[in-house]
Amino acid sequence: MNDEDLGLPKPEDYDGDSFCALDYLTGEYATARTLEEAIDIRGARAFLRNVAPDDFINDDPHDTEKIGIAELWSSSTWREGEVERDVARERSASSLKENDLLELRPCSEAVREWGYRFHLADGSVTPYEPYHDYDDLLFQRNLKNLAGGERLICRVRSVSCFGENGIDVDPAFCWRVYSCKVTVYRDRSALT
Repeated sequence: MNDEDLGLPKPEDYDGDSFCALDYLTGEYATARTLEEAIDIRGARAFLRNVAPDDFINDDPHDTEKIGIAELWSSSTWREGEVERDVARERSASSLKENDLLELRPCSEAVREWGYRFHLADGSVTPYEPYHDYDDLLFQRNLKNLAGGERLICRVRSVSCFGENGIDVDPAFCWRVYSCKVTVYRDRSALT
């Protein structure tokens, strides 16, 4: 069954950057004294590539503070005829639309390795995780610095689907990645 018959978007070809953790050992990150500093350098460069002039407009409600932009992802892999595709997970990932709000809620690392999950307004959990190590650092640092009654929320900027059915080395292998770009806010509305 094809994607459209399943109510899923047709995947685009991925033509973005590829990155390997060994890249942190290159001269590009030579000024970093720690891995965390190298991740910060990479995150700052990604921010400069992705930020838009509108990101600096202060049109947010008085009880929110814009703290950055990030990218989330949800992946799905399967083998034709061997491993069943997780259509429900993909439908959940593809259901997000521009301006939807997600709340970042702490949880046990036994539940989610990151120690937090992304929830919709109705409380349901989404299949999204931080896409890059620098996105995770943004979330981890800001979760630690929340005051009582504050929360982190993400406003969806865009959702894309990448993938293919069959790859050169394994024609039965299929994959999808849902990329969700968000603006991250510290929300104080519960305090007012």
